[in-house]
Amino acid sequence: MVYMIDIHSHVIFGVDDGPSNIAQSLNMIKEAERLGISLIVASPHYQEAVYDAERVEENYHELLYRAGDYDVKINMGYEVFANPKNQSLVKNRRKLSMSKSGIILFEFPYNASPQNCIEMVCKFRLQKIIPVIAHIERNRVFINKLEYYVAFIKAGCYIQLDAASIVGIYGSKIKEFSKKLLQMKFVDIVASNAHCSDDYVNWYAQAFKNVSNWIGKEEASVLFHDNAKNIIESGNSDDLAYGNILRWERLV
Repeated sequence: MVYMIDIHSHVIFGVDDGPSNIAQSLNMIKEAERLGISLIVASPHYQEAVYDAERVEENYHELLYRAGDYDVKINMGYEVFANPKNQSLVKNRRKLSMSKSGIILFEFPYNASPQNCIEMVCKFRLQKIIPVIAHIERNRVFINKLEYYVAFIKAGCYIQLDAASIVGIYGSKIKEFSKKLLQMKFVDIVASNAHCSDDYVNWYAQAFKNVSNWIGKEEASVLFHDNAKNIIESGNSDDLAYGNILRWERLV
């Protein structure tokens, strides 16, 4: 069995567009365990104006209690809507980051200009936040615009690809572009972005097979496990959390 770590999953019930009840959350964890996922970073959507901290904390801890029989660890994180006017990012950097690592998963607005996105990344880095950009391959303004990916990488952020993109759920164009990004080593992590158990059942394992076929199984394991593990472990190091280079090699 291939062991994997999923850093982007909407597994917490009742807080966003993921599962609506705890039974659905537990079914997601069951399927994740079956696939060999040993750790999930729960990543509910975060927008400063509509964030309900009390509900997220309450449902997260209930899920931890109820999921105790599964051999899947569940850490806390968020998928933060990237907004340069967000005043709470620096103050809540540790809380919003994956496993308290100082590394934050960001989602760009689909109508944002590439230049604005690059400027946001640079601002985050100046604030000693390490961004992981979620599913940017689905943002049509970036398709086949490899120069922007080079700019993001040089700015010091990391690229997360959705499993669904790799298997063609969003169409052949995005699938082929995902393949190109993988082959050019512009991707650091593949994650599920799962919102229900079917997202694990229907495409996560197939995404691993596709990536293995495209770039080799060893490299696929790096993207599905090793790099995510480095993020989790970086929470033990203040130096890493405060903006030093992560411990895996970037090839551009």
